[in-house]
Amino acid sequence: MHVRLRVGNTKNGYLWPSLDFGSSQIVSAEDQIFLLGQTGLTLDAKGFVGENDIQSQVNTAIQNVSILLEEIGSSFNDVCMIHIYTTDAKYFNTIYEVIGQVFNEISPAVSNLVVKLAEPYIDFEIDVWAVLPDEVEKNHQRNFMINSGRFIPDEGTCATSNIVKANNHIFLSGQSGISLDGKSFVGENDIESQVENAMKNTEELLTSVGSSFNDICKITPYIRDLKTRHLVYPSIFKFLKNTLPVSTGIIVEDFPLPQMDFSIDIFANTLNDTYQKHERVFPSDPNFISDPNYKLSKIVVAGKFIFLQGQTGLKLDGSGLEGIGDPVRQAEVAMQNVIELLNQVGSDVNDICKITPIVTDINHRELVYPVISKYLKGVNPTSTGLVVKSLASPEIDFEIDVFAVKSDRK
Repeated sequence: MHVRLRVGNTKNGYLWPSLDFGSSQIVSAEDQIFLLGQTGLTLDAKGFVGENDIQSQVNTAIQNVSILLEEIGSSFNDVCMIHIYTTDAKYFNTIYEVIGQVFNEISPAVSNLVVKLAEPYIDFEIDVWAVLPDEVEKNHQRNFMINSGRFIPDEGTCATSNIVKANNHIFLSGQSGISLDGKSFVGENDIESQVENAMKNTEELLTSVGSSFNDICKITPYIRDLKTRHLVYPSIFKFLKNTLPVSTGIIVEDFPLPQMDFSIDIFANTLNDTYQKHERVFPSDPNFISDPNYKLSKIVVAGKFIFLQGQTGLKLDGSGLEGIGDPVRQAEVAMQNVIELLNQVGSDVNDICKITPIVTDINHRELVYPVISKYLKGVNPTSTGLVVKSLASPEIDFEIDVFAVKSDRK
């Protein structure tokens, strides 16, 4: 059974009162905990703390996370992964000074990106993934711990892990050209070398927790320049050729280090039964890549946990992109795809726990959110909205990431 706490609607709040969009602040499903992206917005959604004050925004967000975890029967000790989104790389020092006060002893995996957020006055947002241990006294396995100084040019202020294993869930810090010890960078001005370093890191990290590439369910490559995408994916799939993960590719504004052109997030899941395999559905050629020699899945199921490829206006039947220049139509197709994919694996929208709607123009938000709301009415997932430089093609205006957990009723 999914537990959804602090259900609210934008029409009753400070942010986007003109929209009718329902969400939860926190959702628990099986052993996973998903949070709404936290910012300087107060938990009652009636006000915002810290306009033009990044420290106050971070403090408010972390206080929100603490309250939400406690309300659902968890704590910071259960946190496995954090995604830090900020609008300017100059803010990372301040961000880590604040979050280090909470996370330094916990050492979560972390991914750091520079993007645009919901409104111009929001400079910080944090996504938090937590897992309840399957045994009361059991701690999550946190390997290759390192200081945040690996991307902040000083001693750093927060310990993080390169990989965290919690029950069957595996979370990796965003891998890039940075070495695992954080002391060197591979591939400045050479994105293929950065990708190769990231994938070698990934292999070593997975091995350290008794896993392998075969357990990978979802990848999210982040790239600085769309023109390099044709180099990135073939380099990744030198390592993952037969894995068939789902993928969501994003072009971002910036990274914590100026020499970084690439980073990759990876979600993996082990299965209790040695002979059981992940269910990988709709294997197909990657979009907008010429002559690929590998395939991606549209949806991957690992036990009860469901990972979807980022859905856009591209039809599942391969007939191409609908709605060029029309983000509303693209959102319609994307949500129809989500429903069809979930149905294919015996699930439905009621199992959705977390969504990440992504647009390339902040003005498109008021157009696409009513479409999402129409298809997810009454579901109230947690949500984090991003505005990015580009998606896989300049013609794509909208993409949505979806994470779901099968209910017992299924």
